[in-house]
Amino acid sequence: MNRAGLISVATMSLLASAVLPAMAGERAPIRPLFRVHEALVQGAHSLPLARGKRTIYPEQIRGVIRDFVKRELAGRAVDCQVALGDPQQPIVVPSGTMDLQVSANHSDEPLGRRVFQIHLTVNGRFIKTVEATADVAAIVEVVVPVRSIKVDEEIAADDVATERLVLYDLKQPFAMNPSDVVGKAAIRPLPPQNAIRLTSLRRPFAVHKGDRVTIEARQGGLSIQTVGVTKSHGELGQTITVSNVDSGKDLRATVVGPGVVRVSF
Repeated sequence: MNRAGLISVATMSLLASAVLPAMAGERAPIRPLFRVHEALVQGAHSLPLARGKRTIYPEQIRGVIRDFVKRELAGRAVDCQVALGDPQQPIVVPSGTMDLQVSANHSDEPLGRRVFQIHLTVNGRFIKTVEATADVAAIVEVVVPVRSIKVDEEIAADDVATERLVLYDLKQPFAMNPSDVVGKAAIRPLPPQNAIRLTSLRRPFAVHKGDRVTIEARQGGLSIQTVGVTKSHGELGQTITVSNVDSGKDLRATVVGPGVVRVSF
């Protein structure tokens, strides 16, 4: 082999020895640990940027914020959504074992646009704090009708189901459990597949306007009954006006059961 050929082979060998380790390093994923408070979240990958450096990507920051928010919403939501605003560029940090700790100002309403502080440490040494902004929403299970429910109609168990809904305000009084609505009556039409607000419900009427009812009057062991006609709807425990059929007088009586009201002496 001539001198030029030897030089070419040597040059190719040097290039291969420089490129192949770098490619091998790119193929080998590095698994740092990301901590949300005291919970460790594994599985986020970071690739070496240069010797002694590595990067943290926006998706990794979004992930630790999501875990942080899920802990905040525990017991109030089944899951959450996080849309990261900033940062949108990777962050370069020294190589080593990385920890990401998330903190945020306390808020009674942890949804909507929020600012988080991401505290970065490598090998236990604090590196810096990165400010991140994100839009946060809660995913909750709510009760929805499976059919149209009319005004004053009493809701049965097979009239409703549960569905997941994305909310940006947990202060809305939605029914979260079928027991919140079954046996109640609608005070406005309830369309199917729409979340039911608790303010759209009431206890069902035990008597309706124009019903003939039994009027009870009790004192000690004495009980008197007569017939009356209601002048309004009434729920259990509600006081309504009833007209005594015999005397024609109007009385104030308490609804004590379907078709029964009671007056006091």
